[in-house]
Order: sequence, then structure tokens, then C-alpha cells
Amino acid sequence: MVRSFPVLCVGLWLAVGLTGCNTMHGNMNNQSGMRSFQSGNYTAARNEFQRAVADEPWNADYLHNLATAQKRQGDPAAAEATYRRALAANQSHQPSYHGLAKLLREEGRPAEARELLTGWLGAQPYSAEPHIELAWLNREEGDLATAERNLRQALQIRPNDHVAAAQLGDLYQETNQTTLAQAMYRRSLYTRFYQPDVQDRLAQLQGGEGRSGGQLAQQAPAMNAGPQFSAMGPELPAYAVSATPYPRSGSQGAGLTPGAEVLPGQPLGGFGPQALPAGVALGGDPAHAEETAFEPPLVAPR
Repeated sequence: MVRSFPVLCVGLWLAVGLTGCNTMHGNMNNQSGMRSFQSGNYTAARNEFQRAVADEPWNADYLHNLATAQKRQGDPAAAEATYRRALAANQSHQPSYHGLAKLLREEGRPAEARELLTGWLGAQPYSAEPHIELAWLNREEGDLATAERNLRQALQIRPNDHVAAAQLGDLYQETNQTTLAQAMYRRSLYTRFYQPDVQDRLAQLQGGEGRSGGQLAQQAPAMNAGPQFSAMGPELPAYAVSATPYPRSGSQGAGLTPGAEVLPGQPLGGFGPQALPAGVALGGDPAHAEETAFEPPLVAPR
């Protein structure tokens, strides 16, 4: 027993060392795959993401990126299977839920996309992310009132969620409710200021068409001096805000104090399913602001 102890220690040391090497190699392969993907070499990206997954088969980020490359290569069946592997590895992996739901819609299977996201909400009703994703789906389907309710519910669950606040601001802006839109953009920026798309949207609404997000950043100390929110949850990558123009309608809603709590009894902004002409749906595909060129975006390990 005594003589076997050094052998056991060496074995454990080797196992730990190999695990560390796999993690390092997985990260290197993932970073290399992201560079290849961004340069448009999807075959190389797929191969590099595949190697990252071989190193860490439980890593949902790597699986998501592999599925994204597979989809870009025109292999939706493989992408769907890989997205599902990612969700089996991490049942809360928002990028994979979004990627799979978007793929299902593109494949002409909208009912399955809805079932996927409603199932996620049913399994994790305490989470803001399923509400945000369902709001995206509502907007894709033209159901603006339900999208608004889902975003407001996300803010009830996590008042500091800059993603939900930015998406709600986008919805209000696209329905010509500028007071509400500005309030929600400010609320989002209180929590995470560096969101260039949100900064630009707010600058435009304030009459600063000539100010970029970088110029607006000079106001950061004043804006960040506003009220902060309690129960800060883990941050998610920010979603990009759609800039697709189309006809607007709807009434100007009453203003919200920037940073004010969204209460269940508050009015829903003065619009309903008939606020926009039939067939006109809000644009906007949740995507990480850091990777706006990709739908769904690539993700690095958190």
C-alpha cells in the first residue's frame, strides 16, 4: 500500500496536468476558430471549433461556436444537433437557445422554436433570459404587446438587466414612444455604459444626430451617477439593437423616470397588437453587441 502511493500521486498529477492542457488547447483552438470565422473561412473555423470541442466536450460555448460555423457552411442538420448538445451541456446557455430557435424558424419550424423557448421558461421561470428570448420571438411574430410584457417581466426578475432594458428601449423607439425609449436606454446604460449601439440610439433621440457613441461616452460620469439597482445578477453579453427602418405608429407614452422600477400595474406604454399596420413587425435580432456581424454571435468562454 505504501509503495503504491507514489504511483497514485503521479497518476493524479498527470490527470490534472492533462486536464489543464486540454483547457488551454481548447481555448486556443476556440480563439483561432473565431478569427477564421471573422475572416470568412468557415471551413477552417469549423475544424478549429471541432478541435476545441474535442478538448472540452462539455463546453457549451465551444459547441455553440461549432454549430454557428456548421450553419454558415450550409449544414443545418449538423448545426441543430450541435446546438442541442450545447443545451444538454448547459441548460441555461442563452446563445445556444437563440441560435437554435433562429435556425428552427429559418427551417420553417416556428412551432418548434416557440416550444423550445417556452420550455426553457417553464424549466427556469426564475430567470430573465427566457423572457428576453421570448420577447425576441414575439417581435419576430409581430406580437408587440406580448414582447413588451416579457421584457418588463425580465426586469421584474432582474432589475439590473441591461439587455432587457435596451431591448425595451428599442421597442419603444420603433413604436415612436421616444420618452419611454430614452428612459429605458438610460436605465440600460446605468448598468453597463459601454454599449455603442445603445449610446448612439439615445444620442439620436436626444437630438444629437451628430454625436457618436464615443462622444456620448464623455457624459459617462453624469449618466452613471443615476440610481443603481439591487440584486445584480451575472452579466450577459449585450444584445445588438436593430437599426432597420420601417413605418412607425403608436402613441407617445408617459415618461418613466430613468432607473425607475417597472411595476406590474404600470401601463404598457399605450399600444397593443393593432399599433402597427398588419404584417409590420419590429426588426431586431438578439446578438451580442461585441459581435454584431454574426447572427447568432460567436462567444468566448466566460
